Amino acid sequence: MSTPYRPRWPLLLTLIVGAMSLIAIVYLAEGSEPTGEERPARGGSYIEGVAGAPNRINPLFASFNEVDRDLSSLIFSGLVRLGPKGDVQPDLAEKWTISPDGLTYIFQLRPGLLWHDGEPLDSDDVVFTIQAIQDPGFRGDQVLADLFKDVELEAPNALTVIMTRPQPFAPFLAYTTVGILPEHLLAGLGPNSLYRAPFNNQPIGSGPFRLADITSSEAVLEAFESYHLGQPLLERLELRFYRDDAALITALRNDEVEGALLRPGLSLDDLAFFDGDARWTRRSLHTPSYSLVYLNPELPAFESGRVRRAFQHALDREALIDEVLAGQALPVDSPISRDLWAYVSNANAYVFDPPRANALLNAAGWVRVDGVREKDGEPLRFTLSASDDPVQSRVAHEIARQWSLLGIQVDVQVSSVSEFTKDILLPRNFDAALRTISPPGPDPDPYPFWHSTQAVGDGLNLANFSNLEADQLLEAARLEPSLAERAENYQEFQKIFALELPAVLLYTATYQYIVNADVRDVTPGLLFTLSARFHDVQRWSVETEPLSDAAE
Repeated sequence: MSTPYRPRWPLLLTLIVGAMSLIAIVYLAEGSEPTGEERPARGGSYIEGVAGAPNRINPLFASFNEVDRDLSSLIFSGLVRLGPKGDVQPDLAEKWTISPDGLTYIFQLRPGLLWHDGEPLDSDDVVFTIQAIQDPGFRGDQVLADLFKDVELEAPNALTVIMTRPQPFAPFLAYTTVGILPEHLLAGLGPNSLYRAPFNNQPIGSGPFRLADITSSEAVLEAFESYHLGQPLLERLELRFYRDDAALITALRNDEVEGALLRPGLSLDDLAFFDGDARWTRRSLHTPSYSLVYLNPELPAFESGRVRRAFQHALDREALIDEVLAGQALPVDSPISRDLWAYVSNANAYVFDPPRANALLNAAGWVRVDGVREKDGEPLRFTLSASDDPVQSRVAHEIARQWSLLGIQVDVQVSSVSEFTKDILLPRNFDAALRTISPPGPDPDPYPFWHSTQAVGDGLNLANFSNLEADQLLEAARLEPSLAERAENYQEFQKIFALELPAVLLYTATYQYIVNADVRDVTPGLLFTLSARFHDVQRWSVETEPLSDAAE
């Protein structure tokens, strides 16, 4: 039987229509969409709100004012800069060498460095800046004055600076991040004149942005085309000045600004608003500062390491952070800040573990009698001192509540900040004390807080911690120029600390960096200062271009 004939034109028509549709789709895609991936492009602007107002935009005086720090970090450059983890990276100096004895630092400047006014930047500018710090009448940061006081300076040529210290001090390199000043504009000014100079309101630097205009309400900065780390992608960056964080939040909500760094303590409503609005990206950032509870080792109850470890394991820090700090903090498990190059995690030593805490207290002889811990008929009772700052007070009461669940009796005593510092903390006149530690500079050096020599007089080792091996490690880390060997010393120190536990470690508070989602490549690291959020600002962008266009 023959097969009936069926016309093929419907099938052909279908194939033709499908092919034409595919061609049209490809054509439209090629004509209306960029091919390949996109890359950041130059152009556009970014507006950030800051709380406060500028006073002296000069890196030698900027430590007194956060807005001055922000502007100085954008306008000036140092010999070196800090990476996201605090590692020292090249800046004006493309490389450096340190003598084996740790005394001599030789910095080699990049060729072709320029100031914002087009004048060349060379070794004379570096020497001029350091000599300004060394002047006996210097009115800037005393930490800088002490560090550079006895440094000998040489500039054998325009691109070389030699600094020689009287004794080795490994953290010194991190302090050469201080911004360099232009000698051609400030030569001949004494310390008082430099402090009052008009330059401090119209600064000329060598950083990624130059100051174009400044008023009482804003500073307008423009990209510096000759910036030695590459011309910034943003053409313009504005800092607008507001009274406080409350005004900043209002400005963000009203789209007056495109970003702001907000201090710890943001309300739950504000957190929900920014997290629920796709316009914004929220980043939680923290500083090297951290909170702890000192335990006075002269109190018989705290002599035992078992008891000290029990106090740590009895504390639910996650609950404390969620309930008292609205989630705006991170637990710490080291006296060296998390995310630093010297940090090593000892999380197991600080985990919340009530059974272990109970076992440790029992092993130390502190047993429950009618719900109260006792030893030889004496209750485990002491006073926890804190300042009357509202947050500190709430934290202290929550700690006392949690410890009471193990039968420990804790009386909270709050006093004014000045009284707490002068009469309780510094004379070490406490059973236990809640305190926040803020390292004095950009290096993680924990010597001031935990070396035994700092446990007397004006020293900051308020826990009276004394351990010979820990002392030796801290001393060696201050003398060793090798970052890798310093890190090994600090790692061993952190292990000793976790075992001895001279203090109960709590948390590091977090700042909330709210930035418009259209701003790309914002990748801040640890906030050594709040201005460290601008570490990679030259890479931020709001414009893009197709990779194919960029190649052409």
